Amino acid sequence: MISPSGCGVFGILRKKDAPKIKGKDVTNAIDIVRYRGSDKGAGFAVFNLKEGNSYYVKAFYFGDGEEIKREIEDQGIRINSLQEKYIGELCDCNFEISLGSIASLKKTVRNINEILWNNGKKGRIYSAGRSLQVYKGVGYPADIARQYNIYDVEGDMWIAHTRQPTNSPGSYPYWSHPFSAFDVAIVHNGDVSSFGANVEFLQSRGWGGFVGTDSEVMAFLFEELISEGLSVEEATRILANPSRRFGKLNVGEDYIYRNARLDGPFTAIIGYNSGEDLFMLGIADRAKFRPVIIGEDENYYYIASEENQIRLLNPNARVWTLEPGNYFIASLIKGLVNAGRDVIKLSSFSTPTFHAEKFDIDAKGLGYKDVNRAIMDVAKTGKKEITVINLLGHRFIGMNFPRAGLKLSLYGVVGNAMANLNENNVFHVYGNVADDCCDTMQGGKVVIHGDARDVLAQTFQGGYIYVKGNAGNRVGIQMREYMNKRPYLVIGGMVDDYLGEYMAGGVILVLGLGIKGEPVGNYVGSGMVGGRIYIRGKINSEKIGLQPSRQEIVRFLKALLLENMISEDEYNELKDMPYVEVVKKLDGEAKKYAQKLFEEKVGIPIYEYRELSEEEIKELTPIIKDYVTETNQNEEIVELLKEKYTVVTSSLHK
Repeated sequence: MISPSGCGVFGILRKKDAPKIKGKDVTNAIDIVRYRGSDKGAGFAVFNLKEGNSYYVKAFYFGDGEEIKREIEDQGIRINSLQEKYIGELCDCNFEISLGSIASLKKTVRNINEILWNNGKKGRIYSAGRSLQVYKGVGYPADIARQYNIYDVEGDMWIAHTRQPTNSPGSYPYWSHPFSAFDVAIVHNGDVSSFGANVEFLQSRGWGGFVGTDSEVMAFLFEELISEGLSVEEATRILANPSRRFGKLNVGEDYIYRNARLDGPFTAIIGYNSGEDLFMLGIADRAKFRPVIIGEDENYYYIASEENQIRLLNPNARVWTLEPGNYFIASLIKGLVNAGRDVIKLSSFSTPTFHAEKFDIDAKGLGYKDVNRAIMDVAKTGKKEITVINLLGHRFIGMNFPRAGLKLSLYGVVGNAMANLNENNVFHVYGNVADDCCDTMQGGKVVIHGDARDVLAQTFQGGYIYVKGNAGNRVGIQMREYMNKRPYLVIGGMVDDYLGEYMAGGVILVLGLGIKGEPVGNYVGSGMVGGRIYIRGKINSEKIGLQPSRQEIVRFLKALLLENMISEDEYNELKDMPYVEVVKKLDGEAKKYAQKLFEEKVGIPIYEYRELSEEEIKELTPIIKDYVTETNQNEEIVELLKEKYTVVTSSLHK
């Protein structure tokens, strides 16, 4: 399920009394998400918490390691030992130093990197830290693991990366991840569009000589924020740059560190050794354009690009997604600091079932093309009902299937792009599915007995999709219908942000079964021009559409007041309301101005909180009955149609 940027990330942190983690397990977990063409860089960072005054400094250098050793000693740094490993003419030099002060080491690293980089990129110090070791190079993860013989290396925390370079060359290991900055290491997937502002922030603090990749800048940003006295959570929150629409804004912090905030589509894992504790952090952009999965079991915390990375190490781990705009923090000593979402709100963690008593195909050890080929080989014998077990992130299942009327039972964790372009086949998934499931599905049925991840049912235009558990971000975007061909999407649990974004047709029904609180995220129905969204229960009206901020609304109302288009009493009544409530109460020219100003570019849908009409109940009853039957749930769920729903529709059809 590697996202379009072609990178995969993985992190694992042991709990206080748990066994250390071996490099072999980390290698397997990152290598499972690499694919052909992603051999332009991979790497690992391992942390071990221990006391001492020794620092490890690692450098790539074209030439004799003794030369760069003299450069470091000339800066006043005392070197205790040097280990050299040559990759062709490139020396991977590992120095153990006696640390006089962190300030002197920072100055040394800055000076030497600027000299080496400006001298034809002759070398680079790429890692410095207490008990932090970085291993990286050009190749697949397994290649780098063999090159440095890390299979039996043990650590308290590991982060790892595999990449296909998009924004930097892949010919030298300088550009491979992880990137490190004084007890900090980071792996990253995506693109940081705030790169220029971030570099300016670091340059204002005296840093320079960067290799030119946003990932390295992120590592130095975090280290700089920590060195300026911010807590781990404060620094993490600044980098994550959550939306100010729903979060509490620290005005002073937001202004001072405005150029340290990250923007653009990204996921990052940060490892940090404070000297007293180890921290593993997971962040993603506020719109969550890159995948990230969180996991926990009795011994470890996990962060991964794909669920199958975690299931490979523990099939029964608790797994959940990072909430858009949130962040994950865990530490060796303190344990879980921030889960990345309100996990208490979740109805379940949907542990997948990998086995069935009778099966046709065992996917263990097979590639995704082999699985699809095996399914079609069985179908050619005339068998229509086919069972596949031990799926672990296999992608593109069913994408090339003809209109064969197959009924597939899939056990395990299915990779991304399952059932895309499906026309009349039926899929039952006894587990969870990754991103982009059922894209441009035109018919047939998909039943997910666990959870679905992000971008489920994009451009869905015919058939039925039933999810027993929860779904992720941007579900049902650009759904559409034509004449009597109407798609139906039913979610049993909850969904995250941007439900039904740019929706043009079809029906989405969110039941919120077992959910404590509202079962949807923010920006419901943003830009929708057709279709209907039914959400059981009442939701905060601020979650409807992409509304203007409270500050914008207040400024607009003040303008109306100055023009005598509303009274002082009306202003006081409206100023604390969300836009969708304000526009309901405005009339005449005031309402027209509001709609022209705030709704002309991206339409804001309308909503009602009400009981369903007889016509709606008549339409939805057979859908819910079928959902209950297919997901093996209690028939009493059908009675939920008698409750009140938040009904979201396009403002174009009011």
